[in-house]
Amino acid sequence: MDSFEQYEQKPDKAPFKEWKDSDLQGFSSELFSLPDHPELVIRNSVTLPDKGNIMDMVDFWSGRAKDFRNFAEKYGIKMAKTSYFVGSDPKFKTNIPKEASPMFMAATERIDGKNLSALNEINEKAEKEIDALFSGLFSALYDASKENGYSWEDYGNGQVMYGTAPGEKEQHVYIVDVDPLMTNWETIPRERKDFFFWTNMNWIFKEMEELEKRVVNKSKKFQSAHEILSKIISEMPEPADDKAKELRFEIINSKK
Repeated sequence: MDSFEQYEQKPDKAPFKEWKDSDLQGFSSELFSLPDHPELVIRNSVTLPDKGNIMDMVDFWSGRAKDFRNFAEKYGIKMAKTSYFVGSDPKFKTNIPKEASPMFMAATERIDGKNLSALNEINEKAEKEIDALFSGLFSALYDASKENGYSWEDYGNGQVMYGTAPGEKEQHVYIVDVDPLMTNWETIPRERKDFFFWTNMNWIFKEMEELEKRVVNKSKKFQSAHEILSKIISEMPEPADDKAKELRFEIINSKK
């Protein structure tokens, strides 16, 4: 059993319940690590509005993470392992007892590589996997609109790493978002569905387009993703909502 699996879904057993200043390494306002667990990245800024009980937050995000894993696996997208637990805020020093400042935190396995937002070049293998990522994102949004399923609403290139997971030798694309905004289409009012769909489709397209311009050979694009997007545009009726129509045309004009 690896170090991550030892503590997964066991906040009462996590080794992060008590902090010593010497434990902290690379601490920032959001991310830090522990010398005894260099394969984990700890984040202490995961929030959940209107949830007062910190253990409710653990239960809630553990459930959302399960939905997110199911979403990722369905579309062939790898996701870094993530678990949620209660710890003490390491920012407090000796004046305030650490046990008096419980924090909701997330532990994610460290992916050794580069964030998509920081890549300046990619090899053929990375290009194929990133192409598959965007193909999956476009397909997932389209399927959710048809099946009243879940879609990932806050995708960004900064949420994805290309590198190796602990214990692995090959590099892959990994989602590292610890608090994904997953929206169930059943909760979206009918009159807002077109706007929601094209807002998210447009955003994913712009993220892909930005990455293409930065790292892909100028004579090439993420071909499979473009083909899937073109198919979706041809199958989706033109929206009645003016803003949704404008967002749709932005994609069409950019693809020309």
